[in-house]
Amino acid sequence: MATGAHAARRALAVVCALVAASCAPARIAPTPADALNAIESELAADIAVLAGDEFEGRRPGTPGEAKTLRHLSQTWQAAGLESGTNDPANPWFAPVALQLNTPDRSVAHFYRGGREIAVPEGAVHLYTSGRRSLLERSPVVFVGRAGEALDQSELAGRVALMLWDHPRKIEQHDALLEKGAAAVLAVVPDDAELRELTDRRSKGSYRLLHDEDGARLDGLISAAGARALLGADRFAALSAAAALPGFRPRPLDLEARLEATSLQAEVRTHNLIARLPGRRPDAGAVLLLAHWDHFGHCAEGDQPVAICNGAVDNASGLALLSAVARRLAGQPAQLDRDVYFLATTAEEWGLLGARAFARDPALPLDTIVAAFNVDTVAIAPRGGPVAIVGHAMTALDDDVARIIAATGRKAGDHAYANRYLRRQDGWALLQHDVPALAVSAAFADREALETFMRERYHRAGDVADDRLELGGAAEDVLLHVALVRHFASIESYPAPAR
Repeated sequence: MATGAHAARRALAVVCALVAASCAPARIAPTPADALNAIESELAADIAVLAGDEFEGRRPGTPGEAKTLRHLSQTWQAAGLESGTNDPANPWFAPVALQLNTPDRSVAHFYRGGREIAVPEGAVHLYTSGRRSLLERSPVVFVGRAGEALDQSELAGRVALMLWDHPRKIEQHDALLEKGAAAVLAVVPDDAELRELTDRRSKGSYRLLHDEDGARLDGLISAAGARALLGADRFAALSAAAALPGFRPRPLDLEARLEATSLQAEVRTHNLIARLPGRRPDAGAVLLLAHWDHFGHCAEGDQPVAICNGAVDNASGLALLSAVARRLAGQPAQLDRDVYFLATTAEEWGLLGARAFARDPALPLDTIVAAFNVDTVAIAPRGGPVAIVGHAMTALDDDVARIIAATGRKAGDHAYANRYLRRQDGWALLQHDVPALAVSAAFADREALETFMRERYHRAGDVADDRLELGGAAEDVLLHVALVRHFASIESYPAPAR
């Protein structure tokens, strides 16, 4: 039970929160079209630089990283920010140690009733996140498109054969491993996509150095390989059944012996951390973050070499942060709390930079009153609604809703936006009880987002061209300025006790 003094403090905090909640922010005057056009031009210029070929796709541990961080730090310093690492030995750049696992060799054998089944050469590609992974005669289960709702008992010790042909395939893949599948094999029906995926995986994957998570084994298999394993008719029947309501995993009369090895190397990369000092840093801080990394050199269809420039994902998020920094730093006296700007590394390999920040933060995590992640924002037109990734998971929703309304914008489909919850850096912070959201027009425009995911996401086509749609992103700049001013103000947001 709380002591009298502690109870009094909590009661005061609750009263303050209720008072703040009862006072809706004053409506913000509409922004003239010319001003929004100017913001769009500002964003386009920053995206063009960060997604230029000279940045080589911004892969961690490459010359492209050095160019990216040098440009960002100079941009943020010119805007009026200062180093936020709180480490004199490493101003601006917080080191992150990664382990690079590059595929070495792999072997896959499949058996039915003790008899080995032949698959086409090159149909199966296996990968391990450790030095070596080996499975001896593990049973295979067909899971179709299911994963997140499955029980551990349906997966433990089994090789999960999944379909890589739906929007939530990444979430499904990760959920299968988290729920105890001994390995995951994804059936990739499109040969061009299979080539792109194997090319990307051949360049290696990262994990945090000395990460205690066990090595994971997963792989890709062509549709021809799946038909050879199961028979064409049976594979077609299982695929059709997987589309029906109530589908449950189907154990197969197959066993798999899978082995994969990798070569390991240490890679030093960095988060970039900046700060805009407030008048009352003892009152906590607001955090804005966006990941700076992408995939570097990659394949695209039949092209053996290309660059994945990552214009939308996520040069656009970085450009938005820079635009917000310029506007906030121009009027710093309005801010009580410090505002931190964080550009994270290795988001594309499992939110690694955000996880590293959470493990060794530049400020105590419990002093962050609100965090806003910005990712993949250059796809929605002007005048659309706003959705919240992380809705109903923090105490920020009501305040954010009032700010959205004050800017004259409408709320979108938060439930749809939450489908991307685990795929963005805010998730790494939420796991440490940091109230983190992504507030964006992009995640409210389902058609535009799914078109981007289908046609350009993680591909060489994500470039700074005339397909960038910056209308919603320009409005999001002003929305984030309003959000920061609200949550950085002790009067408007007294920060209820957590």
